[in-house]
Amino acid sequence: MTSPRPGLDLGEILRDKLADQPWYRTYANTATTLVTLGVNVLWVLVSLGVDIDPTIIGTVAAGIQALGVVGVKLTPNGVTTRQIDELEQYVGKHRK
Repeated sequence: MTSPRPGLDLGEILRDKLADQPWYRTYANTATTLVTLGVNVLWVLVSLGVDIDPTIIGTVAAGIQALGVVGVKLTPNGVTTRQIDELEQYVGKHRK
């Protein structure tokens, strides 16, 4: 493992990246999860008002949820303040 270059501050680099990224990038996975929840709730509410077999309702709801999991997996993550804080804490702990 190589030692860090003098003057290289990972926290500063990541905070600059955080400041430069659009706000929605920071919350991309949360937004994907909320959209999945909204679609699932809408499906259940509509399907309960129509004569559909409950097994089909559950199967489609599970399918929507599975697609939501795939959506979160495929959504690129942005940099968050929490990640930066955790990295700085980890690095600080291991440099002592």
